[in-house]
Amino acid sequence: MTAGTYYPRPEAATAGYYGVFVNGEPYLLFHCGYDKDARGRANNIAASANFRTLLEATGTLCERIEAGYLEGNEVDWSRGHTVISASRSGDVETATREISAIRAIVMYGSHSAVAETFCIDAALASLIDTGFPRVSNFDDLPELTDHDVKLSLGNLEARKHPRGGH
Repeated sequence: MTAGTYYPRPEAATAGYYGVFVNGEPYLLFHCGYDKDARGRANNIAASANFRTLLEATGTLCERIEAGYLEGNEVDWSRGHTVISASRSGDVETATREISAIRAIVMYGSHSAVAETFCIDAALASLIDTGFPRVSNFDDLPELTDHDVKLSLGNLEARKHPRGGH
């Protein structure tokens, strides 16, 4: 998956979304028209201990995390939201061509590490995209840079389990 700037189409304002709300504010949205399991994804992320850990690690106040429904006209689409899209390994998303399938929209004001972590953390990424590959050997993905591997090895799941133990 890839994170990037979201450039909404005009119909974004008339669509329906299931989302994850943090302290009553929309934080992460799933477009009901593009994602038939939007409600399930929102519920799973809202209940995820890994998501709460990510929010806490980025200094985000998260007393209340819940899933809910939101109409597109309730969102200020002119803000710089972030999109998480499906992408093939090695693809680069640019503003000059249309992005791959949208998996989620991270709302403006979130910590930049949130979208990036959703793209690489196996436990969180699989909540957004059930087809997210589980990689046990990074040699299987030669296109990854050393930086990508270090980020992946430092994911939330690895932090919960010290080396050598589960």
